[in-house]
Amino acid sequence: MICLRCGYCCTHLDVSIVNPRAIRPDGSLDPGRRDSMIPKPAGWRCPHLAFQDGKAVCTIHQLPCYQGSPCDQFEQFGPQDDVCILGAYFRSTGAVI
Repeated sequence: MICLRCGYCCTHLDVSIVNPRAIRPDGSLDPGRRDSMIPKPAGWRCPHLAFQDGKAVCTIHQLPCYQGSPCDQFEQFGPQDDVCILGAYFRSTGAVI
């Protein structure tokens, strides 16, 4: 999937995310913390979501704690080289960011 960086998935999907309080200074997670992953309900904006020049960016995308996370593993149905259709779907439902 080619992400269009609209931010709708980061707001409107129900997903487990990296707990911002569990990120160590080196960008890794403390394996001893039971709350290193927390639920992010649909309709709540992910705390890692930011916008730069009108594009959605994940503020932890480059950190070790992102690797293997549900967001890192997320894949849309369809061809890998096709553009994401979830943003268009969410907009059609009247959803806003």
